[in-house]
Amino acid sequence: MAKKLAELQLEEGYWSRSLMDTDYAAGYETSGTAFFTYGYLWGINNGYLSEADYGKTVEKSWHYLTETALQENGKIGYVQPIGENAGQHQVDAETTSNFGVGAFLLAACEMYKYLDK
Repeated sequence: MAKKLAELQLEEGYWSRSLMDTDYAAGYETSGTAFFTYGYLWGINNGYLSEADYGKTVEKSWHYLTETALQENGKIGYVQPIGENAGQHQVDAETTSNFGVGAFLLAACEMYKYLDK
């Protein structure tokens, strides 16, 4: 799964709200990206994933999370609202939710461990 998800990562570092159809719900998305980043970092930090294989994936997603999703006022934006249809919601820098912030913080904790090695 890690290999396939890395292949689906967009050039800007995030993963689309629809992994198999990036045009369906186009635009930035933070919560899934943060959860995937957390998973990759946890896997690397605990010896399950290779840094050589997934370090670039993490760098790209962390850049998105810190340079696009994290707003100057500290808000985590571009979080897809909870719902059954990714295409029914517009997301922007002001769209946030507790679970998106939590995912960002999980990723940040693992990034701290990753950089502290």
